[in-house]
Amino acid sequence: MVRNLPQLGIGLQVVFFILFFGTLLPKMNNMVAAFICLIIGLSSLTAGICSVKKQENSILSIAVIIIALLILGFTIFAYFMGEAGYPPLIMQ
Repeated sequence: MVRNLPQLGIGLQVVFFILFFGTLLPKMNNMVAAFICLIIGLSSLTAGICSVKKQENSILSIAVIIIALLILGFTIFAYFMGEAGYPPLIMQ
């Protein structure tokens, strides 16, 4: 089992932010980008929850959980919700 779960969660979140701020997500297929964001968010959330259960660096673990929830919320908002009569990006 991985010992440094909070660091794993932070690493996944760094990958997400590189994809997002490096403008790589808009260049990808919408289905692939949504899937990658969901996998990163869920994996990071799982790592944060497991590290809280193991009581590893609780403040860092809670921060990982909060950021993972924000990533998941962004993914749902950006890819799965329609806007102003337009279909969701996942359907385009």
